[in-house]
Amino acid sequence: MISTSAGTGVDRGQWTVVGRLDDPFLATGGAVGRWRLTVDGGVITSLRPLTGPGPASPCADAHGDGGEPALVLVPLLCNGHDHGRGAGTVDAGIPDAPLEEWLPLLSRPVRRCGQDELVGLAAAAMLRAGIGAAVLCVNPQTSDVEGEVLAAAHAAAAAGIRAAVVYPVHDTMEDPAGRSRTAPGAGRAATETVIAAAERVAARVEGVGCEVQLGPVGPQWVAEDTLARLAAHSAETGRRLHLHLLESPGQRHWADRVYPDGLLPALDRLGVLSPLTTVAHGTHLRDDELALLDARGVTLVLNASSNLRLASGVAPVARAVARMGRVGLGLDGLALSDDHDGWAELRLARGLWQGQTRRRVPGADALALAAAGARAALGSAAPASPAQGGPADFALVDVGPWRHLLGHPAWPLADILTAAAGPAQVREVWVAGRRPRPHRAAR
Repeated sequence: MISTSAGTGVDRGQWTVVGRLDDPFLATGGAVGRWRLTVDGGVITSLRPLTGPGPASPCADAHGDGGEPALVLVPLLCNGHDHGRGAGTVDAGIPDAPLEEWLPLLSRPVRRCGQDELVGLAAAAMLRAGIGAAVLCVNPQTSDVEGEVLAAAHAAAAAGIRAAVVYPVHDTMEDPAGRSRTAPGAGRAATETVIAAAERVAARVEGVGCEVQLGPVGPQWVAEDTLARLAAHSAETGRRLHLHLLESPGQRHWADRVYPDGLLPALDRLGVLSPLTTVAHGTHLRDDELALLDARGVTLVLNASSNLRLASGVAPVARAVARMGRVGLGLDGLALSDDHDGWAELRLARGLWQGQTRRRVPGADALALAAAGARAALGSAAPASPAQGGPADFALVDVGPWRHLLGHPAWPLADILTAAAGPAQVREVWVAGRRPRPHRAAR
């Protein structure tokens, strides 16, 4: 068993924060005030309001506060779908391209790194941005899939990030355009071998902050019998499933051609759609398909930057949020600037949401996608919402440069953070009761 215990060795601290933005406050955009936050032994031992005047009133002039930080307590951002691509695909020498053209390039990177380095670099960059948990879909680079999934789990724990590590499953990838409906796949014995391997990894690594999930890569590359067996195993054991779904126009075309009666109803009959399932992308989901996912309790993770870089389309943020209760965000290892910046991804998603509805989206609603929404994809590896008596799972973000907006009726805390926060403003990150140790900057 491993856990996200990498840290500085100091598991205590005390801060005065000007506001808190944990889950109970997301609906109202957070409360502005002064709070005393104390962590001891990796546990939040005090989270209480302070009385009396602060060092500066909430609406103090921006130049009259002596440059003091104005810390906001924020729940850890969660990356609901990623691949742990190290310093990014540009660094690896893999250019952006339409998805079906791009996939073969993954096996021919200019710069090659082991799974431990890839995940370590990606996790470090996420932590610098306040992302404390990620779903990591392992892209094996060798035939030793079990060894690479194990290496990814150890690398995530060493970096100090919570991780759901996804064991990839595919048995009909010979045709990039997708399988036939009756493709036999690898057979029952081979599927049982993969399940056994995933369970061996789980037995070695699962614990606080780490979970193993089964990852049928996408329905177009996994035989129906295999999908049904994975779904049955999920139902029997509670092990989560995580799969790509209708990411590109080509996948939409495949689904309509091979399943004229509907791909999503077919997946439902196979048992794939359940509260234990996360689907990523969903770029080309129709409204009735979104409704079915919601009815089955499935989590949908949107990947706006990735969809643009791989010419897949525009993430259906507004339609998904209107029709589903579990919607989160993921970086897919393809942030626009290859920087693993969850705040920039949040702003992009909010911008698309506003453009699709032609109305203002409150910052609290946008932040919920990157916190509570994406958290659902993590299963047992998910961080807790900051609360007295709970583990230290939070980030402290400095909004000092925008102190003059604190308390302004048009600027709830959530809106300040959504509009302006980024890695440069993240002052502290605590994961599972520890502060991740100083880490290398990504190349």
